[in-house]
Amino acid sequence: MTGLTAKGTMKLKGWVEDKEIVVLIDSGATHNFIHQSLAEELRMRLEQDTPFGVTIGDGTRCKGKGICRRVELKLKEILIIEDFLAVELGTVDAVLGMQWLDTTGTMRIHWPSLTMTFWDKGKQIVLKGDLSLIKAECSLKTIEKTWEDDDQGFLLEWTNFEIMAENKNGYGKNQQMRGDKADIPMIKFLLQQYVDIFEAPKTLPPKREIDHRILTMLEQRPINVRPYKYGHVQKEEIEKLVSEMLQTGIIRPSRSPYSSPVLLVKNKDGGWRFCVDYRKLNQATISDKFSIPVIEELLDELHGASVFSKLDLKSGYHQIRMKEEDIDKTAFRTHEGHYEFLVMPLGLTNAPTTFQSLMNQVFKPFLRCCVLVFFDDILVYSNDICEHEKHLGMVFAVLRDNQLYANKKKYVFAYSQIQYLRHQISKEGVKADEDKIRSMISYDHQTCQD
Repeated sequence: MTGLTAKGTMKLKGWVEDKEIVVLIDSGATHNFIHQSLAEELRMRLEQDTPFGVTIGDGTRCKGKGICRRVELKLKEILIIEDFLAVELGTVDAVLGMQWLDTTGTMRIHWPSLTMTFWDKGKQIVLKGDLSLIKAECSLKTIEKTWEDDDQGFLLEWTNFEIMAENKNGYGKNQQMRGDKADIPMIKFLLQQYVDIFEAPKTLPPKREIDHRILTMLEQRPINVRPYKYGHVQKEEIEKLVSEMLQTGIIRPSRSPYSSPVLLVKNKDGGWRFCVDYRKLNQATISDKFSIPVIEELLDELHGASVFSKLDLKSGYHQIRMKEEDIDKTAFRTHEGHYEFLVMPLGLTNAPTTFQSLMNQVFKPFLRCCVLVFFDDILVYSNDICEHEKHLGMVFAVLRDNQLYANKKKYVFAYSQIQYLRHQISKEGVKADEDKIRSMISYDHQTCQD
């Protein structure tokens, strides 16, 4: 019996000095490895460099046998020249890890189909895993039926490799588990693989089952409110912001009988935020019967987690389409034109419930397992770093599949302690943010003095 191929890996055939070998591409391995017996068979020169050790996911450690410099490995039509660490590998002859994967640049990998695509010297390279090298899963009941009295069995599990330097006290601290940074090799690899989900959307969001509706009361006449008066500076800012929204395609000129006035809200950085005053429209809108998650109840799900990542969606509301029949109700008027939104704007009474409903739908398989979602704030939590890498990969895949885009300026990956929804979260538990408590105490003190 041999080990099954783990997630984040694929096997294929390669050649070293005209000898056919089995190669494992493993995104969880920090370095490249070659089977010690293969190195000895091909009489490769083993360079005894600084002593190193290899540790696997269960904590087992073993000493490396040396380094084979500039090994020529052929995969399909490409020639890979890399250094390999010689160790006892078991069922494969060589492992290509992050040491090699980092050199391939931007790469697209579809693990379910075992397909890897990247560019090499101006040529697109497609590597596909060899299904004949993957062993089928087999239940214990099936094994028992074929078991003979004198048979001997072994249960094997393939786990991730990482390198540990040897010092006077033995092997050094596991560097991959240090956390609190996004420079862990697998995290870097995931960010390269899913770089597109951190880019600004180039088109309108797709039409989905959950698009935003504005259901108004029966016999409700179109809401039409006169625009507010603006100063010269505000007029210029409104014209600039409207022009940007027209260019991105999220608004268009309108002939709607509806019209709501525009507000400019000052941001903390001194800039202006474009808002539409939909208060009159909201008064005529039928409210959704949807309960917003209670923060405390969400955080109760984190028991036992020790690794956390946080990301939010870029202009999240604008990543949801308006229902075609309700676009005209979003219309707004400025001093120089009449426009309407093709995406869900800020300020509508049922917008928060629409957004939360979409998040609940797309992340449903992972809620209460490894993901918390409170509007556009997404928290990924896991028991350890290896599990966390898999969970992040699943979340990134969900975002890509649903054409949702994260804010690259606000993500935090693989922290042992993190702030989420004004709470400090760590493996020790959840507690209110100390800065928030201090500000509340300060406010109460000032109020008492007043």
